[in-house]
Amino acid sequence: LQWLASGDIEEVRPDENALISGPAPARFIVSKTDRLFRFKLEDHSLVWPRGKISEEILRKLGNVEASSTLYVRRKDVPDEVLETGSDLSLAELGVEQVYASKQTWKINVQGVVVEFSEPEITVRQAMQEAGFDPEQNWIIVLKTASGRRNVSTDDRIDLREPGIEKLRLTPRDVNNGELAREGGKREFQLLKSDEDGLTRRQLPYDTLVDGARRWLLLKGYKLPAGYNVAETTVAIEIPSSYPSAELDMFYCFPALNLTSGRIIEQTQVVQDIRGIKFQRWSRHRGPTAPWRPMRDSILTHLTLIDTSLVREVEP
Repeated sequence: LQWLASGDIEEVRPDENALISGPAPARFIVSKTDRLFRFKLEDHSLVWPRGKISEEILRKLGNVEASSTLYVRRKDVPDEVLETGSDLSLAELGVEQVYASKQTWKINVQGVVVEFSEPEITVRQAMQEAGFDPEQNWIIVLKTASGRRNVSTDDRIDLREPGIEKLRLTPRDVNNGELAREGGKREFQLLKSDEDGLTRRQLPYDTLVDGARRWLLLKGYKLPAGYNVAETTVAIEIPSSYPSAELDMFYCFPALNLTSGRIIEQTQVVQDIRGIKFQRWSRHRGPTAPWRPMRDSILTHLTLIDTSLVREVEP
């Protein structure tokens, strides 16, 4: 067999002349065998004089780095990982196809799955890759097969450890407490960045817990001309896993109607919040502008609300 500079391996017949000129020495594999086994390694067509081939030799033939994983392509089932030190059987029916891929390690960060090319990372790296701000005041819990433990942003995680599953993030300043603050009812606290943004917009607000649902109520929300009232209370549901979970839709009390008499589409559903009937505005982000954890917020959701309210009364 001649191991060509291109990476392919070809059979050389006894009466055939082999080309050995070139800048690199010609390479041959000599073996006594009654048959050859054909397979593909990456884009190279190879033949081998044995019914099996080791993972070590495959790496040498394909010049595959140790940091990459070898896979055997399979039909109708997930591709098979060729483990270190194992052998690949070439005697089975069909032409085996082997390919290499950089080994990666995954971790779920509050619902966002991220990959790394290195097995050891810091909590900070995982959060940044998933789009979360590590400088925010978080409670961080690492969940593994052996249990859960609290970690800090500078702690290291070995993703090779069996059972590494997820990092759970909870803002320290979000709670279900009953502390009241001057200027409004507070049954849970918002993120400081959201509080500061609402203050800058001079929007008075309440936070309420109604059953298992948490609500932000923006009082005295100014409306553009064309509605039956000049202002309303806007309610936004705040999921417990916000900001990784997106904010969706908004609710108004009193219900809004147009002075033109035209019906506002997708506002017919009523939502009860502490006995008050809010009008649901079913307005959602499109596929080109999905929710981005730690980039989107209550403040960016207000742009969706403002746009939706203005759109209904635009000439």
